[in-house]
Amino acid sequence: MKSLITLICLLFTVNAFSQCADTTHIFTFTHNNKKYEVVKEQKTWPQAAACAVERGGYLVEINNEAEQKAVFTAVSKNAGIAPNYVAISTGGGIAYIWLGATDKKTEGTWLWDGNNDGLGTSFWMGEGENGQKNGRAMVESFYNWGGKSKGKPNEPDNFATVQHCAAMGLTGWPAKTSNLGAAGEWNDLICTSQLYYIIEYDNK
Repeated sequence: MKSLITLICLLFTVNAFSQCADTTHIFTFTHNNKKYEVVKEQKTWPQAAACAVERGGYLVEINNEAEQKAVFTAVSKNAGIAPNYVAISTGGGIAYIWLGATDKKTEGTWLWDGNNDGLGTSFWMGEGENGQKNGRAMVESFYNWGGKSKGKPNEPDNFATVQHCAAMGLTGWPAKTSNLGAAGEWNDLICTSQLYYIIEYDNK
């Protein structure tokens, strides 16, 4: 009997710790027949990508304006996220939410790689106006880097040469301005920043 109780306790413990996100901290929405989850738990980008994979998805990959609008509406209006839940000092002092884009594999080559396997789809090359001013989108690829709404992207800029993961700003930045980016636009951040994140699931 003791062995059975021990086994049950062990299985319960393993199961409890195998869940990478508390379901009470998840807001679910759909767009274009796809499911998304806004996870309101702070993780680094690699941790968030690992959790997305564990849950059967990947960090969100935004491929068009309609998807961008749906994601930002969910994050800013429906998910119950305080726009100042965190302040990232190396990202203009505002709060962000992780996306599935990174240039960790090759500096300046931005991939949608939401499962962090290094095999994603390239959508952007180079840096924006706040960086080396050599940035450009790949043919027919959507982007929403900070500054786009003002005519030319300021981001990504690889500030201090350590920013390799993309996130969506919840407000304009630097804080209380939109000089470099507006709410909903993307910025490159240090991958070890602790942020909420969005998981996307393929149609099934």
